Amino acid sequence: ARTMMTLLISLLASLIFFQVAENDFDEYINVQTTFGALLVSLLANVFSTAVPSLVSFPEERPVFIREYSTNHYTVTAYFASRLTMELIVTGCQVSLSTMLTYLMIGFNQPYGPFWGCLYTLAMTSTALGVLLGCSVKDPGVATELLPALFMPQILFAGFFTPPDLIPVWLSWIAYIFPLTYATRIVLVNEFDGQCEASFPNYCLEVLDNVDADPDDMWWYWLVLVCQFFFFRLLALFVLRRKASSFY
Repeated sequence: ARTMMTLLISLLASLIFFQVAENDFDEYINVQTTFGALLVSLLANVFSTAVPSLVSFPEERPVFIREYSTNHYTVTAYFASRLTMELIVTGCQVSLSTMLTYLMIGFNQPYGPFWGCLYTLAMTSTALGVLLGCSVKDPGVATELLPALFMPQILFAGFFTPPDLIPVWLSWIAYIFPLTYATRIVLVNEFDGQCEASFPNYCLEVLDNVDADPDDMWWYWLVLVCQFFFFRLLALFVLRRKASSFY
C-alpha cells in the first residue's frame, strides 16, 4: 500500500508538472512553477513516509507492552529494529518517487544530491512522526496529530509566504521543521546559476525570497542530519519512559 501510494502521488505530480523544469528560467512563471514542482516532490515523500511512522507505534502498542513486560526484548532493541526497517523501506520509496519526478519533470540538478536530500528529509520526517506516535496511546489520536505535523511545515516552507513577510514572533517556527532546510537545498541545487539574464534574475529572486544562500548549503545539510538524530533520540527517551510506566 505504501509503495502504490508513493507511485500514484509521484506519477500524478510528474504528469501535472511534466517537463516544466526544462523551460526557460528567464520567465518568472517557469521559475515559480518549478519551485512548486520541487515542493510537491518533497511533500510527496514526507506524506508517504511520515504518516505510517506516526500511527505505527500506537497500533503496535498492545503487542509491545506484552512482549516488553515479559522481557522478550529491550526498548532499544525494538527501536533499533524499527529504525533498520524504516531505513530500507524509506530508501525504496524515495528511489521510486525520485526516479519518476526527476525524469518526468526534468529537474536540472544532479540526481544524487536530489535523492540524498529527499531521503534525508523523509527519514527526518519519519523520526518526527515516531516521536509524536510514541507520545500518544491511541491510533485515532495519532491521526488527529497529522495537521500539526504537516501544515506548519507547508506554511513556513516559503512557497506561499516569504519568510520576510511572516511576523517576527512566528518566524522562528520555520527553523524547527526539516522541510525548511530541504526546500532550501533543492532550490539552491536547481536555480543557482541557471538564469542567463542578469536583470531581472528570477532564480536569485526565488532564492532570496526563501532566504536560501548557496554559501550556507553545508549548514542546511548539517541541521537536517542533526534533526534526524535529535528527533530519534528524543523518541527513544519518550518510549523508554512510557515503557517504564507499564509496570
